Amino acid sequence: MARPHILFVQSQFLPWDEGVVGGARNDVRVKTLSHDREDGSCSLIVHYPPGWGRRDAEALDATEEFFVLEGALEINGRTYGQHAYANLPAGYTRQTAGAPRGASVLTFFDREPHLIKEAGAAVDTSRLVEYIDTLDMAWVGGAEGSVTGKPLSHGIETKKLRVDPETAEQSFLYTAQPQHGPPGIMKGKFGHPMIEEIFTLAGTYVFADAGVMGPGGYCWWRENEFHGPAGSMTGYNLFIRVVGGPLRNVFSDEPFPFTFTPDHNPSLPDELKPYGQPYPYEAEF
Repeated sequence: MARPHILFVQSQFLPWDEGVVGGARNDVRVKTLSHDREDGSCSLIVHYPPGWGRRDAEALDATEEFFVLEGALEINGRTYGQHAYANLPAGYTRQTAGAPRGASVLTFFDREPHLIKEAGAAVDTSRLVEYIDTLDMAWVGGAEGSVTGKPLSHGIETKKLRVDPETAEQSFLYTAQPQHGPPGIMKGKFGHPMIEEIFTLAGTYVFADAGVMGPGGYCWWRENEFHGPAGSMTGYNLFIRVVGGPLRNVFSDEPFPFTFTPDHNPSLPDELKPYGQPYPYEAEF
């Protein structure tokens, strides 16, 4: 994978561009969170203007995974409202699609997306998650809510959205209570042998060595890059994708001091450094 390590950038500061890579949707605005220039896979915020729609059936040659941030999409007669989720494999036919009132949608393509000339191609149904309303799901903690095979620490809960049947890659929502410090096992920094992709939906997520990630904060956390320790003064709600294998945490034995108010010191590629400002928090008492 050719995407650089990103930890972290606030999406509020990223510019809007016209159209999704590959030309399948030229009539939307896009913020590119990360992009693989070799295979075209990408993570985006896609803004569909009010009245956007498609009159003819269409399908893509890429898997489209999405989570609605604001507004609503309509696909095949079903409404995907705020915080609705889907994973639509390559070939999935959208007989109808629209956004009558507009929508902002966190969107992931596993390759550069192009329109398939004739809709109705075979779809890998083992990877299809057609619709989840995450607002109707219960948060789950402990061993049942685990996404690593080990019980979640106290104050952490998840909503599981997808697990790939072959790679064990997964997507889930991850939440913590306020005043949540690093768990006892996290004495210093930590990393993963796979990629962890994070988008902050609400609250703040603190990396002791990188700063405070607020709503709209984004990470493409590359393999074997170590950061942290991590916690939150406010609590948080994160959308997380695991890419390149099952989720596994690796903890450093070398201690690193934790603070809820670290300096802003993100790890960014050169092209994102102009957008690496801290989130504009206001003092609260």
